Amino acid sequence: MKKRRMISVLIVILVFIGLLLFKVANWVPSAFGDIPFEQVLFHIMVPMDGADSAVLDSFVSECLPMPIIVSCILLLLLIISDWKTSVDIKNGDLHHKTNCILTVISSICCLIVYVFGITDCIYAVGIDEYWYNVMHPSNIYEKYYVDPSSVNYTFPETKRNLVYIFMESMETTYEDTAHGGYFEESLIPELTELSENNLTFTNGDYSNNGFYAPAMSGWTAAAMVGQTSGVPLNTPAGANSYLSDKSFLPGAYTLGDLLEDNGYQNEILLGSDAKFGGREYYFNLHGNYKIVDYYSAVENGWIDKDYYVWWGYEDLKLFEFAKNELTNLAAGGQPFNFNMLTADTHFVGGYPCEECEDLYGDQYSNVIRCSSKHVTELVQWIQQQDWYANTTIVLAGDHKSMDNDWFKDIEDSGYDRKVYYTIVNPAISPATQNSRTVSTYDLYPTTVASLGITYDSPRLGLGTNLFTDTPTVVEEIGYKKLNKQTMMHSNYYDKYILYGKSKK
Repeated sequence: MKKRRMISVLIVILVFIGLLLFKVANWVPSAFGDIPFEQVLFHIMVPMDGADSAVLDSFVSECLPMPIIVSCILLLLLIISDWKTSVDIKNGDLHHKTNCILTVISSICCLIVYVFGITDCIYAVGIDEYWYNVMHPSNIYEKYYVDPSSVNYTFPETKRNLVYIFMESMETTYEDTAHGGYFEESLIPELTELSENNLTFTNGDYSNNGFYAPAMSGWTAAAMVGQTSGVPLNTPAGANSYLSDKSFLPGAYTLGDLLEDNGYQNEILLGSDAKFGGREYYFNLHGNYKIVDYYSAVENGWIDKDYYVWWGYEDLKLFEFAKNELTNLAAGGQPFNFNMLTADTHFVGGYPCEECEDLYGDQYSNVIRCSSKHVTELVQWIQQQDWYANTTIVLAGDHKSMDNDWFKDIEDSGYDRKVYYTIVNPAISPATQNSRTVSTYDLYPTTVASLGITYDSPRLGLGTNLFTDTPTVVEEIGYKKLNKQTMMHSNYYDKYILYGKSKK
């Protein structure tokens, strides 16, 4: 009887796991879209403190009820079967056919559910593709990568300030069709106007607006790494010791490293917990940034200790705090690199602040429009400051939105989604008027050049300086190939970037 009960418990556990994996296989693409397994691995290895509860709530409501209900029913049936068997044994009937049949059927169903659950989950979260990428190394780094630490840089006599605004999920998709977007009327008219009057490297070819965000730079932490280091955040299983408060891509020489080495004060402002996704690790170790996050706002008395909305506090407050921080940096007598990250446009549905108007009938559209307005107002405020003349502003979405339901019709139409990108007040002009095809990695060397810094290479990392006429990697091999190659295992990446081994 003891052995039978152990088998019954095992059956229930395996059925629960199988059904849970089956539900997860349906939930992941519905909630996040087509994400790589490497993204899942990364978030397993780094802190998830401060994550918005909406995703967890969605997981609980979508994935848990059915496995729990079915497992409870099965458990009840097995308990009844076990009880009947006990009665049969007492009565001397040791071979009760009904109970034997129920056990056999339960075992078979258990195996079927378990196998199908695992199989569905493997394909849904991309474990099969991940394994293929591990077994088929890429040589893209040997062909195109330039180690930024090996390049010679010359700074202008008066060093230029940088304001870099990472905009959560901000796409050119939101623009009107006349400007290369998907909609008849732009959801981001203020940002559309900013891009028209400033530098986008498209030179009037609106169909080419924005930049491609490869899968390994397709979530916020990875996007920040890609845009400021020129490399993807590709973290194989077991690499967690290289993504910590002691080590985070030790072989990368980033924008923060370069500017700190040349006398800049680096700072990043976030309305969320900086620990989330390992962002604190990266910005501490690469540029010694002053990190001003949700908890800093509480400590500084900017918000009440009990105040918490969305991911921490809303962007409406973030923009006001940004003005204070920028004013203090400008008064510090030191060139500065000020970064900030918006959050209201995060999936699911965004966060409507008190100034969001109901213009479109759905919350996410309203939040996108509100974000466009607030970002542009901050840019206009900066342009009114005395220090603006010697300041470059970079506006960049971090990655494509993951609000899969909102984008369903857009995806089904075959529209080519890209991420928003504009440079305001660069120190130089492009060498060519060609419309450029851009990826996340090109933003790093281009930002460096926009500060009037010259260097003896057209590339940094996998990125190309868009102010030169050197083709980007996307222009040379196409986006699909770049995306695929950066997802694949690379001995070079692991040895020299992930583990930081010396080439000498």
